[in-house]
Amino acid sequence: MLTLFHDYTSPASAIAVVRVQRLADEGLPVEFVGFDALGVDVALPPSLDVLAAVGDLATVAAAEGVVLRRPRMLPPTALAHLAGELAERRGLGASWRQTCYRAVWTDGADIADRDVLAALGTAAGLDPGELASVLADRRLLAEARRRTGAHRREGVGGVPTILASRTLVPGLLDDADLRALAAY
Repeated sequence: MLTLFHDYTSPASAIAVVRVQRLADEGLPVEFVGFDALGVDVALPPSLDVLAAVGDLATVAAAEGVVLRRPRMLPPTALAHLAGELAERRGLGASWRQTCYRAVWTDGADIADRDVLAALGTAAGLDPGELASVLADRRLLAEARRRTGAHRREGVGGVPTILASRTLVPGLLDDADLRALAAY
């Protein structure tokens, strides 16, 4: 099993998700785990690292069909990850990830806003009432934050990160390396 830890405000994650999704579509054993890399509840201006990554990865992203526009802000992602967990349970994980990443990197959407998440959820095929219930559940949010803390203690320090055979590796790998890890 290959596990990709990703966060919606990471330009490298936007590319890694597309690449790992191809493996999933081929039936290889992969899973996607949302990881709130910033871990804060306020929008932040993009860091110099993020801005540099957008510039450095633009060509690679375009080759993968991903548009990376310079963000005005980096919204908190915990609620978007809750929506992603719901989407996974409903068999809509790929649809949600594609919709959410496009909203962040192409449209500059504020994925910390519940109304924005509701619209994205509808576009991804989620039931609006069920999504609203999940987004309002403070217990689920606390559990998600505990899981992120546990992942940090286990060595996940940033995104994208891949866990393969109990080994963590940087997650922005090419297709050949991803296939080798998934087969290992």
